[in-house]
Amino acid sequence: MAFSRKHSSELKLQVPGSTSNVGPGFDSFGIALDHLLTIHWQPNPKLELIRQGLLQESTLTAGRDPIVRGMRRAAILAGKALPPGKITVNGSFPPGRGLGASGAGLVGGLLLGNRLTGNNLDQSELHLEAIALEGHPENATASLLGGAHWSAPAGDGKWHHLAVHLHKDLRFLVVVPPYPLATSRAREVLPTSVAFSRAVQQARRTPILLEGLRTLDPTMIRIGVEDDLHVASRLRLLTGAKSVLEYADANGALGATLSGAGSALLILTRTGEMQKLESKLALRVMRLWGESGRVINARALLQGAHFA
Repeated sequence: MAFSRKHSSELKLQVPGSTSNVGPGFDSFGIALDHLLTIHWQPNPKLELIRQGLLQESTLTAGRDPIVRGMRRAAILAGKALPPGKITVNGSFPPGRGLGASGAGLVGGLLLGNRLTGNNLDQSELHLEAIALEGHPENATASLLGGAHWSAPAGDGKWHHLAVHLHKDLRFLVVVPPYPLATSRAREVLPTSVAFSRAVQQARRTPILLEGLRTLDPTMIRIGVEDDLHVASRLRLLTGAKSVLEYADANGALGATLSGAGSALLILTRTGEMQKLESKLALRVMRLWGESGRVINARALLQGAHFA
């Protein structure tokens, strides 16, 4: 089968994963991490999807994969057919752990589909589509724009994305359990209503958290990272997770919570203290889950999705 000259070139795209919520920022706050999805497209007689690295854990069919969904949506918006191709995607973080694999895949697919169908859609349109496909803004925003953003609805289906400044020495340790947690299951256990006093407590924490992340003030981070809406309910689904968070807090972490919906755990630390805490957590994880669990270190990544 012949391919047109327009689509004869291979394309390579890098998209950061992300952590989200970070306590009170439920469905609002996302931070791009320096752990990437690398997506490689090349002409092929038919659609083919090959997963490499930790993404090999995914059990989704090609048609349900976020990358393919994003590509197909971009083609619909452009009113053009996608050329057939082989997609090879490699990831340094596993799916189903609250590290933004779905959001990154959707963003990558939308950008790739747009490029393959004439590159006529602008970033703002692709951004809105990524949020609509994902169902919430934080992971898609982090993957597309890079850095850290707090997102809020602006009416008429639009969003406002506030860039959040993070201290240059902020670092993350991500404890990855050997089991995933489906977002649908993580949402099923959330309370359908909360007491007014708890809602008030949640609202009070947001500015404290953001100032703590800007200044790396440990007291502010410890206060700000607490959550009254989703963390406790989800921790009950995650064997051993609560003990790991308590261990991190007791051993010098600036804060500890879930990464997104879980199952990964987000430990906040700083340059100079990360290595010591990482070693301690690695021993704890080994005792808890053997070689099936892992600890990865990460930092915020300012660059969003881009063609390499």
